[in-house]
Amino acid sequence: MPGAGAHAAALRFAEAVPFTTGHAAEAMAWPGVDWPVAHPAAIAWQAAQAGDPVTVLSLEPELYAGSGITPLDPT
Repeated sequence: MPGAGAHAAALRFAEAVPFTTGHAAEAMAWPGVDWPVAHPAAIAWQAAQAGDPVTVLSLEPELYAGSGITPLDPT
């Protein structure tokens, strides 16, 4: 839904998380997801499984189909 990520986009924090071999292994489970999308999706997936709060924003949320992640559209 457009605009769903407006609140999250307004927050003034972000965290850069290095891409690990664990993330790569997770991303390989989604062969239909492009690499630029699989990278943040795998990081978000593992963070969510660990119980960490995570929000993924994307101007093209449909690209995440098949990854198990539903990003918010900040527009």
